[in-house]
Amino acid sequence: MELFEQIRREYEFGVGTIAGVAHKLGVHRRMVREAIGSALPKERKKTERPRWKLRAAVEFVDAVLQADRRAPRKQRHTAHRIWVRITEELPECKIAERTVREYVHDRKIALGMLVRETCVPQSYAWGVEAQVDWYEAYANLAGERVKLTGSIVWN
Repeated sequence: MELFEQIRREYEFGVGTIAGVAHKLGVHRRMVREAIGSALPKERKKTERPRWKLRAAVEFVDAVLQADRRAPRKQRHTAHRIWVRITEELPECKIAERTVREYVHDRKIALGMLVRETCVPQSYAWGVEAQVDWYEAYANLAGERVKLTGSIVWN
């Protein structure tokens, strides 16, 4: 965006020619024409390629993500952990971690599991205020799933 603004200013108030602006800023003349035509750059085309190496693991990844929907949020699989499980449980499937990470990201968005969270950092002077953090966790005790609750207090 800043480059487009710089191109437009240089064209209007500086050199004044497309070739001159392109030479001065070190960009292609086509980009200068695009910046003059619109203040916003065009969206880049993203070509969808078939994921032929991923085909062998798609059902496995989808099953893991479906199981994760029933699990507590903090105990769900990360994309890295899913990739590790693929390499261990499906040794014939040679797949890059990046490919798994992209697929898991897309599937989590499609399943509604990925939401953007906002964190507001807070700072307090020592000894002025205390904070309590409540938490819930699930654990398997003696073969039975049990909900555990607790709190942490700090100054």
